[in-house]
Amino acid sequence: MEYIKLGKSDLNVSRVILGTWAIGGTQWGDLNKQDAVKAVETAIDNGMNCIDTAPAYGEGRAEELIGGVIRNRRESIILATKCGLDFSRRFSIDLSKEFINKDLDNSLKRLDTDYIDLYQCHWPDRKTPIEETMHALLELQQKGKIRYFGVSNFSAEQIAESARHADIVSLQPQYSLLDRGIESGIQDICVEKDIAIISYGSLGAGILTGKYEQRPAFDKKDARNFFYRFFSEKHWPKVAALVEEMKKMAEEKGTSPGHLAIAWLLSRDGVAATLAGARTPEQVLDNCEAVNLRLSEEELAGLTALSDSLNAE
Repeated sequence: MEYIKLGKSDLNVSRVILGTWAIGGTQWGDLNKQDAVKAVETAIDNGMNCIDTAPAYGEGRAEELIGGVIRNRRESIILATKCGLDFSRRFSIDLSKEFINKDLDNSLKRLDTDYIDLYQCHWPDRKTPIEETMHALLELQQKGKIRYFGVSNFSAEQIAESARHADIVSLQPQYSLLDRGIESGIQDICVEKDIAIISYGSLGAGILTGKYEQRPAFDKKDARNFFYRFFSEKHWPKVAALVEEMKKMAEEKGTSPGHLAIAWLLSRDGVAATLAGARTPEQVLDNCEAVNLRLSEEELAGLTALSDSLNAE
């Protein structure tokens, strides 16, 4: 595993971070809890020293599962969670000082810890002034409840406004060969202000592993149905064509499409680490191996070119 300093912080995180939305037990089909526990343990045992989660993942269940696994090795783990999605009110967005304080206390209980290493605003709140949100996070930092904080899904303008009030160390955006939206301004401001990018959706909810031979159908409540547009009938032909070309490249390179996708991300400007979700130990081990892949400038440019038509829409 490789490690990197996260922006302006002193957190040295693994370049592949365990994503845990899929082990919340909702929105991702059936979950085998025993496998999920083993997946978290395997991640830690194989050098993934950072685990990313959120209260919204399974309405607290993912945090509870992680808390149980890390109880006896908390000091060796960089724990990242989020705030601002109130699942008791149909996942309404609330980054007010009052709700952040409540949200953090609930996360600390579920995770069985007294501090969070990286606390992230899950989605921007258009009702609450960013200044109020940042000041609330600064107070929690001063109290020792959080070490550092960042944002997720913020626009370039919202990142700039946040940075005017506090030192945010990271941005967590959706970013992959399937979705390069942050390259239109967001990536630039992160590089300029030394705000580390931690990509999510890095494997396109599994698409970029090459495991789907045909367009899959999911329950309407499944995240792959309502959150990731790539599975739609409209987008699937171009997505499938991209993956087929990646399979050819991977075969020539002696690797896998998923490893290509992760290696490409880790080469991008400002990207410190990439989130990779997993629900089994085997998936974790496969994602860990991607860190060892080295691609030439020509190979990286080839992957970029493959994704250009998909992202030109």
